[in-house]
Amino acid sequence: MEFNLQASIGYAKKALDLSKKKNYSRGIAISNFRIGQCLAELNTYKQGLEYLDKAEEENTKLQDQALNFEIRRVRSRIYGNFKLYGNAITENRKALMIIPLIKKREEEKDFARILAYENIATAYTFMNKLDSAYYYLNKSRIMLEKSDLKKFLPNLINNYTELGDYYTIAKQPDKATHFLRKAVSLAQKNQYPYLSFTFKKYGDLMLYQKNNDSALIYYKKAQDISEETRLRSELPAIYQKISHTYFLLGNKTFEEKYKLRALELQDSLNTEVISASNLVINTILSDQKEELVQKNKKRQSYLLLISAVILLLLLGLWLLFIRKTKNLNHIKKISSEKEQMLIQQKEEITLRYEEDTKNLEQRVNESFDEVVQLAKNNSPEFFTRFREVYPEVIAALLAIDPKLRVSELSLCAYFFLGFRTKDISIYTFKSLSTIRNRRQNLRKKLEILPDEDLELWFKKLVNKNN
Repeated sequence: MEFNLQASIGYAKKALDLSKKKNYSRGIAISNFRIGQCLAELNTYKQGLEYLDKAEEENTKLQDQALNFEIRRVRSRIYGNFKLYGNAITENRKALMIIPLIKKREEEKDFARILAYENIATAYTFMNKLDSAYYYLNKSRIMLEKSDLKKFLPNLINNYTELGDYYTIAKQPDKATHFLRKAVSLAQKNQYPYLSFTFKKYGDLMLYQKNNDSALIYYKKAQDISEETRLRSELPAIYQKISHTYFLLGNKTFEEKYKLRALELQDSLNTEVISASNLVINTILSDQKEELVQKNKKRQSYLLLISAVILLLLLGLWLLFIRKTKNLNHIKKISSEKEQMLIQQKEEITLRYEEDTKNLEQRVNESFDEVVQLAKNNSPEFFTRFREVYPEVIAALLAIDPKLRVSELSLCAYFFLGFRTKDISIYTFKSLSTIRNRRQNLRKKLEILPDEDLELWFKKLVNKNN
């Protein structure tokens, strides 16, 4: 929380070592998560992802959904820093699905949802999908305005600021002004001092309106707050904004002054991050080296064990060969008796096979009737049961198009069973036009000719794969 990432990783590493000695699964999971989280903050993304994966693997034993949520949230931020915005959104959506499983108060679950919505909105903003960004910002705003203001004050102020920035980008300055004023008013009313982000966005709005003097005032306010609160990571961007504003005002001296400040501070921050990263990575590599040594020892033990087992098997085979050689003459003597016995057994097996075949046909017919009835009832168990009875159908379809969704496979099941489009519409409570459209999409995906009967096509497909 003090942003002393080196110290944080040092303590997490100690906790990890102690947890491994005690075989304390929860300690191992959380320690790996903390290390991964700090490495991500140090822009050491590859190692950060590796430790998040270790935490996730250990958490499969614990099933701690709160930790699962945090792992996905941090991983999404790494993806965002890599500009893999689609992956970042996917991770946040997975995180949202986890929230109902978290054993915490609803207020804490809502806060988790708000964080996920904010992350998704940020990703959509970078992707220039402003409508999608607005959708999640607005969802977050509605939840925040219903929540305890004291606990969620910073989030609500940031949300209003993000909405103001959204409307600035969307070229709607009146709405942008409305939300930025709400952010400032709320902060002043509750004596919340950390408005550097809001004032920076206010400066952006002023620049858009070509009010360069006002823009400079807001950027300077953002600078003062960042310098006072020692939020040094925010300052390079603010200095660059001030430099650009002085350029627009025609003040070359101050333009160069702030441009130089931005470069010097960014260089200093990069040096600090690299220095911290090097120390951390050396610690991590040392830990990984120790793990590799242990893995090599285990591998050597496994190789010795496997070699011993192979030798024993070879010895056993040799003894068996000797024994079989000694019994060969005896076997020849009783071969005629054996042949008679085999003939008799063959007859018995044939009879048993015919009986089993009849029983199997009866079970298949019963299974078919059961699956058809589940389909008519629109039962949620229909697709699961169909896949158990006709696994070859599903396998054949996925071999053509591995990206087929469950809903599409379920529709294929109806056609395979001989249902007409009208019947499917009735039993699934969907409009006839919807079923027809889905049928047409299936034909395209599976490359079925328009004049070819679907049920016949499915029968041929299964026979072909058999």
